[in-house]
Amino acid sequence: MSENSSLVPQRELWQLAAREKATLLREEMMSLWQQESQVCQVIAELDNGGTRELGYPSTAALVAEVARTSSAAVRKLVARALAINPSRGIDGTEIPAAAPLTGEAAAEGAISPLHVDGIVSALQAIPDTVPVEEREKTEKTLVDLARNATTAEVAAAGQRLRDTLDPDGAEPRDTPEPKRAFRYRQGKDGSIKFDGYLDPVSGAKTLALLEPLALPHKEDNPLVRGKAERYGDAFMEIVNLAASHPDAPNHSSTRGDIVITIPLELLQKGLGHACLDLVTGITASEARILACDCKIIPAILGTDGQPLEYGRAKRIVTEGLRLMLAIRDGGCAFPGCNRKPRHCDAHHVREWWNGGTTDLGNLVLLCGHHHRLSHNSDWKVRMINGMPEFTPPEFLDPWRRPRTNTLHTAQPRAA
Repeated sequence: MSENSSLVPQRELWQLAAREKATLLREEMMSLWQQESQVCQVIAELDNGGTRELGYPSTAALVAEVARTSSAAVRKLVARALAINPSRGIDGTEIPAAAPLTGEAAAEGAISPLHVDGIVSALQAIPDTVPVEEREKTEKTLVDLARNATTAEVAAAGQRLRDTLDPDGAEPRDTPEPKRAFRYRQGKDGSIKFDGYLDPVSGAKTLALLEPLALPHKEDNPLVRGKAERYGDAFMEIVNLAASHPDAPNHSSTRGDIVITIPLELLQKGLGHACLDLVTGITASEARILACDCKIIPAILGTDGQPLEYGRAKRIVTEGLRLMLAIRDGGCAFPGCNRKPRHCDAHHVREWWNGGTTDLGNLVLLCGHHHRLSHNSDWKVRMINGMPEFTPPEFLDPWRRPRTNTLHTAQPRAA
């Protein structure tokens, strides 16, 4: 029972009358909503730099690791937290929340998380052309209603208010799209933003390839991605598979070769910048991640800027060695990950740039997400009796008890 309960704590539930039980239920629900609001506040604060500091690519990934919950639940929780709590700028200045009144009501325990989602959804659907004053008035109306109404009533009221503020709806498109199109823009940092159009047949073929690769991970998988991220990763998996084909236009017998130039000292320290394909600048930390992949060829420079080494034959992971890794690990070896071997990189347990050898006893298969996590966070991996074992950060487990992946079919160990 919550501390706010008006019932005598010494009495057992079965001794309470029905009305008392109903009153207790209402009080406990409000306490639960308040606790959920506090969780959202912590999540929002972690999103202000804490997530990256701990080595995670997104706040959703960190929350899923801590909570061991489903992808859908985490995405909704994080989105809710960021919508109703303020954020901070680079200089620490507070940026108001998108739905501040909703956050206040949630902190009081006056409205449920589902009420919050309904109000936020209604506000997000309002066009940007609507004055700020009208948006604030709409939020206040919905919050006041939510204090005593059902989520269905709030959703209906939100729709009515949206129709009032934007009676014409979105403008229809009257310009026909080409049958197939691909448009892209490349930023100065080398990133690419693209969009396009496919005819129905081409679209069906593309989705037939993308959808199996973009399926959500199992609930106990720490990798948390939204739909856009899942399809983006699936697209790159198809690109990687195509690049490894013998007939690929890059003329590579395996994956597309990428050249990274970086002074050896910077590669070892993980500080400074490197050059990707002689054009695009990347950080030394990113270069270390890429250098761990067996198909990336690092062109290491000495202190005088002269080429010191262009790859190393003993660093290359052969197809036979990759097959042995696939048999041993069954896929990504990170605890809770179910990614298959073809979607994984061969990661050096002791870094190749730090003298690590390229053999079965110093390699482990990791998917792209967990490969980056192993380089950028406090997760540690070591080989025990020829098998990879992972140690979590202290904030996940104060005792830092070792973990292994139990999802893949493990090969029998020698007695």
